[in-house]
Amino acid sequence: MKTIVLQVLPCRYVASAFLIVFGAMLATVDIFGSSIPYTDEWDAEADWLYRLFEQGDLGFGEIAAPHFGHRLILTRLTSLGLYVLNGGWDPQLQMIVNGLLHALICAMLAGFIVQRTDGPYRTPTVVATIILFAVPFSWLSILVAFQTQFYFMLLFSILALKRLSSSRYLAGYSFAALAMLSMTPGALLLPAFVFALTINALSHRFISRGKLWHIAICSAVFVVFVWTLPDTTADDAYQAGNLKDFFVTVFHALYWPIRLEHWVGLIVYAPFVLLLIQAFRHSGVPVFLLALGGFIALQILAMGYFRGGLNIPVPNRYWEILIVGIWLNGMSLVFIMRNSVSRPVKAFALVWAFIAIVGLSATAFESFSEGLPGRKAESLTAQSLITEYLDTGNREVFAGYSIYEVSYPDTDRLMDLLNKPVIRDLLPGSLGGSSEDNLTSVRNVLFRLHWLMILGGLCLLALPSRAPRGFSS
Repeated sequence: MKTIVLQVLPCRYVASAFLIVFGAMLATVDIFGSSIPYTDEWDAEADWLYRLFEQGDLGFGEIAAPHFGHRLILTRLTSLGLYVLNGGWDPQLQMIVNGLLHALICAMLAGFIVQRTDGPYRTPTVVATIILFAVPFSWLSILVAFQTQFYFMLLFSILALKRLSSSRYLAGYSFAALAMLSMTPGALLLPAFVFALTINALSHRFISRGKLWHIAICSAVFVVFVWTLPDTTADDAYQAGNLKDFFVTVFHALYWPIRLEHWVGLIVYAPFVLLLIQAFRHSGVPVFLLALGGFIALQILAMGYFRGGLNIPVPNRYWEILIVGIWLNGMSLVFIMRNSVSRPVKAFALVWAFIAIVGLSATAFESFSEGLPGRKAESLTAQSLITEYLDTGNREVFAGYSIYEVSYPDTDRLMDLLNKPVIRDLLPGSLGGSSEDNLTSVRNVLFRLHWLMILGGLCLLALPSRAPRGFSS
């Protein structure tokens, strides 16, 4: 009996992380979400996926067709599955899936903490991880249905790196394939793993033949993947035209959640840099953390190139990646402190924690005061405008409204879509479409249960970390 209790107690951290974060995401979708399609959903889903399905022209070639350089196979299969099960289109169902995947990512990272930490570090680190993921910092990813690819990419990339780092190569490469089928940047996990193996080999001053083979395999697969990328890419206007634009975008990402003009943001990724230095001196640094650090760094460099042309902060939907970056640096700090508890290390940890908490608190305040209510208001405006256009056919309905209030960047194109009978028929029920909404009751039950999930997660978290005295085997 004692053995069972000792095995179950650490698992409650993982279950608690999942329940609290999923409950928080359900609350976010319930309060601020909407079933009104937004931007890419009109083209990628209404006029492509669902239209082709309804017309009987949807095959695997269409599902695997590139979308601005990405093969969103898992996202399309998920969206289509929900469409069929629901008997029609409901973007809120996709948002729930986004929240589910977000919670699974948090639970996975909590599992790593349980495996690799103990004593005074475990509970505070798990609690901090739960808070980091329970707050909807990347609210645009949660509240826009057509963002599932970000979550799939992160989930399977982290799973792949965890399995590869623990020499479970079959599972690792399988998850890597799923990451690459989720979104093109998922392939960056391969050079990230090569980076981690290289650092590990330099630390040990030795590398086995088996690891050399895996370095060769990862390198070859990555080169082939990049070589066979579709020619269709994002608008050139988004790409950095010069080094200045590239580095400005990179620094915006590195500073998050601190604003770029505040120099203290330089400290955000300092813990991982210090862990990297420590990895050359000690062999105890987890390969997974090194690989995840390389993965996040490559993601940020990719943002700098592919989003640098706008010369603005990284869009909110990319913050899901940066949230993992904050977790990475927090965990790096934990492992640094395990190896050294000197005064300078303690002082640095306090300064980093203070800056991170201040930055995250300010970002959370903006999310709850502006971002989330603003997205809700925009979706309600879009619902009113689109409904009026469908009823009257008046092309002046959208005049004077922003692209966010219209829910599409080109009003003429949107009206052309709405004029197609097949598109009108497959619109969500909130816009008068013919959706059967078979899953509405399931959706509503989940929305009612979100507080119970959070409460259950908190109860699990409050359980004692050790088995009570008196338990016997």
